[in-house]
Amino acid sequence: MINYKDIRHVHLELSTLCNAACPRCRRNFYGYPYNDGYPELNLSLANAEKIFTIDFLQQLKQIDINGNYGDIVMNSQGLQIVEYFKKHNVNLTVSISTNGSARNKSFWQGLAKAGAQVIFCIDGLEDTHHLYRQNTSWSTIIKNAKNFIEAGGCAIWKFIKFDHNAHQIDECRNLANKLKFNHFELILGDRNIGPVFDQQGNHTHSLGNYQGSTDFKIMFHKKKTDEVLIEDVVDVSSPKTHISCNALTNKSIYISAYGEVSPCCWTGFAPTTSYGSGEYHQAVNSQLRPIISKNNALEYSLEECIEWFSLIQQAWNTKTYQQGRLVVCDDNCGS
Repeated sequence: MINYKDIRHVHLELSTLCNAACPRCRRNFYGYPYNDGYPELNLSLANAEKIFTIDFLQQLKQIDINGNYGDIVMNSQGLQIVEYFKKHNVNLTVSISTNGSARNKSFWQGLAKAGAQVIFCIDGLEDTHHLYRQNTSWSTIIKNAKNFIEAGGCAIWKFIKFDHNAHQIDECRNLANKLKFNHFELILGDRNIGPVFDQQGNHTHSLGNYQGSTDFKIMFHKKKTDEVLIEDVVDVSSPKTHISCNALTNKSIYISAYGEVSPCCWTGFAPTTSYGSGEYHQAVNSQLRPIISKNNALEYSLEECIEWFSLIQQAWNTKTYQQGRLVVCDDNCGS
């Protein structure tokens, strides 16, 4: 599928820990803190150096630090890892996506001095941002962004549009310009509808025009006991006819905080663990698990870790999901 020497881009997770509790994030249950089977840890500087050898770093063009489960602000060695990357490839683009609601001034100044680009996820003004980005502080994020920008950092304001913040788009764009963000990015996401629970399982509010259950006990029991099969998440009678693989096009791989290597983040939702029960990734991972081998870069070389990718490409030629055509590839790169 891809040769080691051809890799130019890495999507990297530095931590599976997060200070936020976003209700549509896969690391919790609608905001309630529930780990469904993914490891909770940080990628250490020593392990980053083991995976990202100097020779490997020098062949790369870009590293995007944006984990499936966590945030760089939770990794105490995150800045040192970025500095290591840039030290051995000054032309490397390091782009970080973060909620930005933690760490001190020196951390943000350090990222700026290292030459990293930071995408601050700010979904509205102070009265709306927290409705999705639970447990984060809007004023802290703005303060940290200012410290980063004033130190010479390239900052992007990423705004996910919801019903509750759509009226603030222009105001936020103007504020981004005033604060000297380099860019304002508007995302029309798919996270607009659903219930929101706090850390005790109390229903606090709902996103969008949500009409479903808000009974936490019933919903949580269903989550833990339901089995989701392939036919529950896709129309098994109509697989896609063509796969245009973004990972292959971008010469990219995904590396998790615990060292597992996948072609992309969509195939990297803890596929070798029990993660996903009662939801989409239970079906997805049930297809991936049997074809994965030697995919941990802390145990094997990257050359070995990408060998199993060829089985994914072979699956694209399979006609039915029952025979092994991958739902995750059809959903994200199929046409």
